[in-house]
Amino acid sequence: MKQNRKIQKPPSVALQVVQWVLFFVLIAICYFIETSGSERKPLLLIPVALCIASHTEEISAMLTGMFCGLLLDSACGKLPGFNAMILVISCVLVSLLYRYFLRQKLMNMLILTAGCTFLEGYLNYLLYYALWDYEEVELIWEKILFPSCLMTIISTVIFYFLVKKIAETCGSHRVNQLEKTMLDLWQD
Repeated sequence: MKQNRKIQKPPSVALQVVQWVLFFVLIAICYFIETSGSERKPLLLIPVALCIASHTEEISAMLTGMFCGLLLDSACGKLPGFNAMILVISCVLVSLLYRYFLRQKLMNMLILTAGCTFLEGYLNYLLYYALWDYEEVELIWEKILFPSCLMTIISTVIFYFLVKKIAETCGSHRVNQLEKTMLDLWQD
């Protein structure tokens, strides 16, 4: 009886370099968009970092989260490390979830991005505005932060497919650990 196992070769170093160059270009474009325009805009670096984290290992996800978080801190004029801390934890969590439990589905990424975005938005609101008890502070949440969170979640759709295409083209297909175990059991 012939076993029909696909042996996946790891991507070559050149393809990995191309993949990370394309990821860096995508991050740079998001940073430039982030630093221009008005206050009400999506925080594009959050979905980009999370989408990249879903296709990479934990260390790469952590470094991506740190880099994107520091860029987001710079773009938003926040204390350096505020968004970086949130994105490092979120990216590692996303990487682990995709490794052990989740499949590459748009709905999964939308839910994870929504959780991270609303956490960042709420902490931003709480620590920068509500804590200081400004007058009519809830208007900042209603008029600026909440619409920004919604636009960020919606922008995930674009980056999900873009990052997925880059990862697949460069041969960086990641098999979920649960799928791998089930596939091994089924094939044995």
